[in-house]
Amino acid sequence: MRIKSKTAGLILPVFFVLGILIASTLGYWVTEGSKTPKKISEGEADPSDIRGSYSLSDLTNAFDIPVDTLAKAFGFSDAENPEEIKVKDFEAVYGKIGDLEIGTGSMRLFIALYKGLPFEADDDTAIPQPAWNILKKEGASDEETLDKYSERIVSLEGFKEAVVNPDQEADTEDERIIKGKTLFSELLDWGLTKEQISGVLGVPMGPSGMSVRDFCSENEIEFSGIKETLQELIDKIK
Repeated sequence: MRIKSKTAGLILPVFFVLGILIASTLGYWVTEGSKTPKKISEGEADPSDIRGSYSLSDLTNAFDIPVDTLAKAFGFSDAENPEEIKVKDFEAVYGKIGDLEIGTGSMRLFIALYKGLPFEADDDTAIPQPAWNILKKEGASDEETLDKYSERIVSLEGFKEAVVNPDQEADTEDERIIKGKTLFSELLDWGLTKEQISGVLGVPMGPSGMSVRDFCSENEIEFSGIKETLQELIDKIK
């Protein structure tokens, strides 16, 4: 049976809209900028879909975990307006501690263990000591599952001042230290070239007036690793 072109022009948009509605209902259609993680088979939000741009308030809405619990788990209990803290702030404040890293992966792991959801963390993903204490008391995961990560625990001692207000970073005598607010223009002023910076990022460098951390967040790049490599290059400049 042939369908007239005029009729087809009316039918196709209807099918397109219906397809989007169905996909959205099933959790397959996700618009850019959404602060709601995808669903997994159990009907819960998927911790592996947590992004650095998510705030603690976003996570509370998605996983039904109190903001105060999330803040306390990562040492931010003294911070003003903890609901506005973003996951990427953990990476900026803590980053690498020995061979482990506190960052987005740590929040994914904490929430997965707290809710008893399936998740496989990277080998270098750390669990802050306060988070571990909460998991032992309130988490839904069994002892066997928790024991798998018992060697990932790291202390937050020494970070107290930075945690109270992560946007206020301690002054240092050496001005060539990469911090959360360091701009690309500062890296250039310190002697790095655009080619060196782009080489470390794996993509072309962002605008000179943009901070390295914000650029990494927007491009799904782990800031701590980039920060460490760039710092090594800077330290070699006389």
